[in-house]
Formats: sequence, C-alpha cells, structure tokens
Amino acid sequence: MDLSSCHLEIWQIAIICLVMLPAFFFFNYLVVMYAARARRTREDRVERAIAAGVARDMKPENKSKKKRRRKF
Repeated sequence: MDLSSCHLEIWQIAIICLVMLPAFFFFNYLVVMYAARARRTREDRVERAIAAGVARDMKPENKSKKKRRRKF
C-alpha cells in the first residue's frame, strides 16, 4: 500500500479552494443579510417603542398632570 496515494498534491488543494470560494461568498452573503435584517428589525422596534412613549407623554390629558420627580 502506497502512503502517498491518500495525500493531495498542492495544486489539488488549490483547485479545491478555488472551487469552494464562490460557496463561501454565497454563505457569507446570506449570513450578512440575515444579521442586517435582524439589526434593522431590532432598531425599528426600539424606535417604535420610543415614539409610543413620546406620543403617550405628549397627549393633552397627560400634559396637565404634573408628575412627581424622583430624588436620587
């Protein structure tokens, strides 16, 4: 049994890497798009919560009531 038959030559490894490069770019694109979408939805959720809080505080019936401020 020849031990060198199970080892790949350098050029074979280079070809495998070049063939797998587009797959790497594709999966990297998918991961980045998923992360960007998750970040965008998280930021939108925070902005909606802030806008709801501001709208609640700006209602006329809430403006007339003075809130006690906490002393720290």
